[in-house]
Amino acid sequence: MIKIGIELNNVVRNVNKQILKYYQKDIKPELDIDDIDEKDDVFKYAKFDSLTEKNDFIYIDFPFEIFGSAKPMSKELPMLMNNWLSELTNYEEDEVEISFFSLDEEALTIQSSYFFLSKIGTRVRKIVFPKDISEIKNDYDVVISGNKRVIDYFKDNDEVYTILIPNETTSGCVATDEYDSLDNVIKDEKLLEKLQEFVNNKNNKNNVNG
Repeated sequence: MIKIGIELNNVVRNVNKQILKYYQKDIKPELDIDDIDEKDDVFKYAKFDSLTEKNDFIYIDFPFEIFGSAKPMSKELPMLMNNWLSELTNYEEDEVEISFFSLDEEALTIQSSYFFLSKIGTRVRKIVFPKDISEIKNDYDVVISGNKRVIDYFKDNDEVYTILIPNETTSGCVATDEYDSLDNVIKDEKLLEKLQEFVNNKNNKNNVNG
């Protein structure tokens, strides 16, 4: 089996746009968010005096607006995901399991994430809300993320194939592969061959060492 974990934030779900939108609405009306690239570090623009103030904004004041009301990263992504899932059921080489994961979620953000997933009509069967990255270290063969913490965590783990969706905050990250968007990951007709080869090599190595 090839187990693929896809991080929600800024890979599937555009939380950066929502953070900017509600920061402008609630804190800084003069902020021109139309001129900000959503792949920038949004906290250069959405500035807070303390971590507590930032967390209150995200987790108490606007959890539904940020996590639930966000749009997918592209209009066609939900359709692409569902078509991909359908195609994977016919993949003859091995079974492929897709799941979502999302870090740093709690209470209201979790239920908001379920709303987001229902809204985009996803057919992914599994989602995980780990309290720490280490909780998923043995869950996946492949990790798709736009999160520096995640990519850096797995960079020395040769049993995980990392796919980076880059943004300003991931500058300097080293991943196994890189794509501009999840859309392009899905559209890459050679991807499964690369992943299958990776998993086969990993299993062969483990069998020899075992």
